[in-house]
Amino acid sequence: MNQNSNSINKIFNSFFTKEIRILIGLGLLFRALLSVLYFHVTIFPDSEGYLFLAKKISEFNLDFYNGERSLGYPLFISLAFNSVVVTVVYQVFLGIITSVYWYKTILNFNFSSKKALCLTLFLQSFLQIHFYERIILVESLTLFFVSLLFYYLSSDYLESKNIKKDLAVGFVLGILVLIKPFYAFIPFVIYGLSVIKNFRFSKFISSKIIILIFPLLAYFGWSYVNKVNTGYFVSTTFFGLNLSQNCVYFAEKTTQEYHWIGSVYAKTRENIIVQNKKLQPENRKEEAMTIWDAQNELIKKTDHNFPKLSAVLGRYAIATIKKNPLEYAKQVVLRSWFDFWKPKLYWNYNNFSFPFVNKIFLGIWYLQTLLIWFFKLSFVFLIPYYLIQFFKNRIISKEVVFITIIFAVSVLQALVTYGGNARFSFPFEYIMMLVVILFIKENFNKKKAL
Repeated sequence: MNQNSNSINKIFNSFFTKEIRILIGLGLLFRALLSVLYFHVTIFPDSEGYLFLAKKISEFNLDFYNGERSLGYPLFISLAFNSVVVTVVYQVFLGIITSVYWYKTILNFNFSSKKALCLTLFLQSFLQIHFYERIILVESLTLFFVSLLFYYLSSDYLESKNIKKDLAVGFVLGILVLIKPFYAFIPFVIYGLSVIKNFRFSKFISSKIIILIFPLLAYFGWSYVNKVNTGYFVSTTFFGLNLSQNCVYFAEKTTQEYHWIGSVYAKTRENIIVQNKKLQPENRKEEAMTIWDAQNELIKKTDHNFPKLSAVLGRYAIATIKKNPLEYAKQVVLRSWFDFWKPKLYWNYNNFSFPFVNKIFLGIWYLQTLLIWFFKLSFVFLIPYYLIQFFKNRIISKEVVFITIIFAVSVLQALVTYGGNARFSFPFEYIMMLVVILFIKENFNKKKAL
């Protein structure tokens, strides 16, 4: 009995090290304090679609489901008994587990346990992480699985020949695609890097190809569900509408076939611009979201069928972009791609339990915004540095893997939508910061050695 007890204690202590216990303890303490100050579940317009699908999943009945949302996050909500409070509790605990994976990821870069703990606490101190945990949006769940993925990648995954690990990574990628179909390209990036690393033709057929299976099944499987329910084989019926958001500043410069869309789109945009001039900044509408207002008039032309309207908007977007390539390029680079790097805090400023606390948090966020800008700008400048290093030395380091994935995310999200681009950036912010810290550490140590 004593031997069994000792064995269990050894296993417990080997996993729950002193540093992990500190991380979990402080994580719980801060989140408990924040709950006292901000006991509030924030519902955004996007939240309704997730809650509706979660209810349909719980009822095992997809009648009247119109394909707007993918399966991952609504399934998570349904496992929380469709309660927004329980969902937030789940997200808070996921946030604590996420911090443990950050700690383990940092250890994989040869930091001491003490420094890894300090770095993790620093990365976990940014407010957007904790306020996302209190919102019914996909970001906290996405962050957990992105953190799990990058933990595997930091564990020399590209060099490993372990089918169990390939299955685990493939499963994580499949879940990510179910949460956000946009991530369907990431498995191909990882697989491509695994082939290029120490390239041999035989590497095209390796166990790494397993990581493509789950994401493809997730993407095409859910698209088929949408085909059955809506008549359109798409991962979400928002795709066409999202694509049309790129046309907001040249909406009227379309083909004759889609003039009926372009004219309404442009009229709505101009109305929003005029109204915004009369409003305080916090009450203004985002021009990027113009099509969401315009759809109220446009949907009448498609028999009030949203999937049909979105499909038409997708064709309109492609035709309009083809006719205005320079305006589209300007839109992608100067607006969508630039907005990806902007720090943004999603919260309800007026829902704190005590007066003046919101002002304290706002002050903290202003300081953190400057820090985030420093790390993100530094990361952008490091992209060409690491790519040059790769082409020069033909070495795919972990930093190259991280930068390639994040740069691909930043470009592809800019190509497909405009509006809410900062939300695409959020799950990767801690990795951007870590890459910059690793660069400083490596170069500081070199100078110190000299």
